[in-house]
Amino acid sequence: MKLATTDIFKRICYNNSDLITLNDEQLKDLQSKILIMANDIITICEENNLSYHLTGGTALGAVRHHGFIPWDDDLDIDIERKDYNKLLEIIKEKYQDKYFIHNPYNKDGFSTVATNIRMKNTIVRGCNDFSNKECGVGIDIAIIENTFENAFLRKLHGVLSLGLGFIASCRKFSKNRKYLLDLVKEDKEAKKIFYKKIVIGTLFSFLTPRRWNIIYDKCNSICKNSNSKFVSVPNGRKHFFKEMYLRKDFCEYERCDFEGNNWKIPKEYDKYLTHMYGDYMKIPDERNREKHVVLEFKLD
Repeated sequence: MKLATTDIFKRICYNNSDLITLNDEQLKDLQSKILIMANDIITICEENNLSYHLTGGTALGAVRHHGFIPWDDDLDIDIERKDYNKLLEIIKEKYQDKYFIHNPYNKDGFSTVATNIRMKNTIVRGCNDFSNKECGVGIDIAIIENTFENAFLRKLHGVLSLGLGFIASCRKFSKNRKYLLDLVKEDKEAKKIFYKKIVIGTLFSFLTPRRWNIIYDKCNSICKNSNSKFVSVPNGRKHFFKEMYLRKDFCEYERCDFEGNNWKIPKEYDKYLTHMYGDYMKIPDERNREKHVVLEFKLD
């Protein structure tokens, strides 16, 4: 049995009546807040010559809809490791009254390795926020990591990343088991998968989820060659090997309209989006549209 949970969380959004389903007005308001945040973050990148591009469903939205996918409730940005810390430093300095940052290094309750920039005085509580008092509107920042020229070292890098990422994910499940099992109480197949991840996570409970995420992040960033031929986004939706790209394809960019803004997407966006989504210009049916678990929602 596969232990991947992306499809399960997608199913939960449609089958669990206890979750919040955003209406059209709420979704538009959320997208407006996200767009404000994206403008601030990307302006920092542009003004300070920091690498970035839209990624995932946001890049897809830029190409197919010239903005948000109509049902999308988040925004994804990739940034190269060499510029990542600089971006966070500027956000903290310039927007300390407006935004806060969730990642394993400064927020113990946030149970994922991803960095999430959150808007103060708003609430969008998702499945990584069970332990968080603060959980505002967020933008995900994924790190583009260097990886090794040597094929053996590159393979080893990927295997270690996948293993540590899996342990960190299972440890999150064991910590949040009460809440997660309640989400799938009517789904027997999902409960079996969740139980397996909880058991595995319990075996590794000698370290906190935060500590496992830090170890995972350290592993991902171990290659210091910022001109490496290959790069990877280990915390992307397809993980290390299936998110490995030639630097010249993925880190070079062209610009694309996104809600009236001229923002960067990967230069080889067709190759990238085909890899991620297949026939990406085809609109998926409603049951296959990706949504995120929303447990609490308040924008004003």
